Amino acid sequence: MKGLTMFESVTPLKRETLQTLVHQRLCDLILQGEIAPGESITVASIAKALDVSPMPVREAISRLMALGALTIVSGRSIGVPRLGADELADLRKVRSEIETTAVAWAVERRDPEFIARLEKVLYAMEAAEAAGQVREFIHANYDFHFTIYRQAGSPLLLEIIGNIWLRINPQFHLLQRHGHYRVSNKQHRRLFEAIRDGDSAAAIAALREDIDSAYEVILASLKESEAERG
Repeated sequence: MKGLTMFESVTPLKRETLQTLVHQRLCDLILQGEIAPGESITVASIAKALDVSPMPVREAISRLMALGALTIVSGRSIGVPRLGADELADLRKVRSEIETTAVAWAVERRDPEFIARLEKVLYAMEAAEAAGQVREFIHANYDFHFTIYRQAGSPLLLEIIGNIWLRINPQFHLLQRHGHYRVSNKQHRRLFEAIRDGDSAAAIAALREDIDSAYEVILASLKESEAERG
């Protein structure tokens, strides 16, 4: 049971638009890598951490379950679902089409301020990998990708990608098992350099390589876990 550990730095919510705010806080926790496959939380622990009643928490969880981002683990415990091979393959294909569109648009709209922000996040990701900090790496990885996707200038595209990442981001915990974070950082640096240089084709190729290699490692990790469970 994960308990309240992940919520220690969470600020209690004000009594306004609770459903939306609780939903956003839960999305943030998932997207920042705070809930890994196999970990679980409860309605009561979330409600206590956010200083709200259980009702808006249940409603937020129901919305995220409908998106495939959360599932009932056992009894009153909720966690991120373990994805199967078919689901992973589907996410890989969709990510490859949609996220490469976003990166191409971001290249067209790049400016010095954006490049500086992106490089700063890249350094944070490299530092997290060097220090062996899993959650910090996953958080920085999210920041890196979404700094790019926000630069595309399409709120609709950003929302679509965000919903996809609610399902795939927790699986990035599995990349550490094969030492893939270092490989991922090399791919991210190539992606950064292509964006900085205005090379859309190279940026798309680098992002596809990042998506494809992550898929292969996650799939291998899931197969190993299944074999260990017998």
